[in-house]
Amino acid sequence: MQWWTVHYTPGPSVVLRLNHLTLNYPLDDEEASFALQSENASKNYVFINQTMSWSSAQQYCRENYKDLAMIENQEENTEAKNAKPSSDLVWIGLYREPWTWSDGSKSSFRNWLPNTGLNNIDKNQHCITENPQHQWADEFCNIPWVFVCHQGEHLKKY
Repeated sequence: MQWWTVHYTPGPSVVLRLNHLTLNYPLDDEEASFALQSENASKNYVFINQTMSWSSAQQYCRENYKDLAMIENQEENTEAKNAKPSSDLVWIGLYREPWTWSDGSKSSFRNWLPNTGLNNIDKNQHCITENPQHQWADEFCNIPWVFVCHQGEHLKKY
């Protein structure tokens, strides 16, 4: 884990840029310090052993972590699969067509279950689960499954 610290003097705001992360914080009249915590862009996946619909799982992740799991490459796919028991079918943050992550960003990485991953029964399977073999399939969003959240970089004022 790496830490970056920025000290500033009073002004309208401070903008921090580091790789893909940009944060803009308004400043008050007091001098303060911020620390940016980054785990080398790792998302830090967290398995939640509680069944919920996709939208309830998304809300839970946003309230307690950052969001439902976003898996954007093979390395993150490996990290996410290591966060959950191998026997569970879980919600991840991918939904609808065109396939986007729950934060609205576009998805280019996919790990579909061969032959049946995208069967879209009645054109109503808009949410994605990951199976015990770590392959993805579309699913009805209202079915309760356990799920995986992720945590990301965050900024703390102290």
